[in-house]
Amino acid sequence: MADALMTFREGMKSILAEHHQDMRELVKGLDSAGLNWTPGPETNSIAVLVTHSLGAEHSLLTTALGDPIDRDRESEFQARADSEGDLIQMIDRLDGNMPGLIDRLTAEDLDAERTRPNDRLGRARQGIWWVLHAVEHNREHIGQMALTRQLYEQQQLGTA
Repeated sequence: MADALMTFREGMKSILAEHHQDMRELVKGLDSAGLNWTPGPETNSIAVLVTHSLGAEHSLLTTALGDPIDRDRESEFQARADSEGDLIQMIDRLDGNMPGLIDRLTAEDLDAERTRPNDRLGRARQGIWWVLHAVEHNREHIGQMALTRQLYEQQQLGTA
């Protein structure tokens, strides 16, 4: 089991590092207007999507560990960025912490039922579910970031 757990940890670190790199690429070259632009009502900017994705990732991983962070989810949806550097720093900070979190995961953590404080859906799931949910959640929002950037760039070119 130790070899499978080590392989799982390495795979998770690789996937999440790729997600972080994708986020860096999506904010690269955008000014404050582009980072904070929304395609329409009840949509989110790239700044919000990055902030929310990283907050959720951190929360999901610490929940799997049985030591969930205190997170203000609602404030993530109010996020604004003055520059791509603001978001890159945020990405880099979690990217630096994430491997240590994943290395702490044990087989017992992955098997144990966990809950998140203030989880708006009231979910109780095994630790592995929380870890895998971090992957799917990130990927969903990375897709939204990519589409938001495409729409912004088309709008700037007058083709939208």
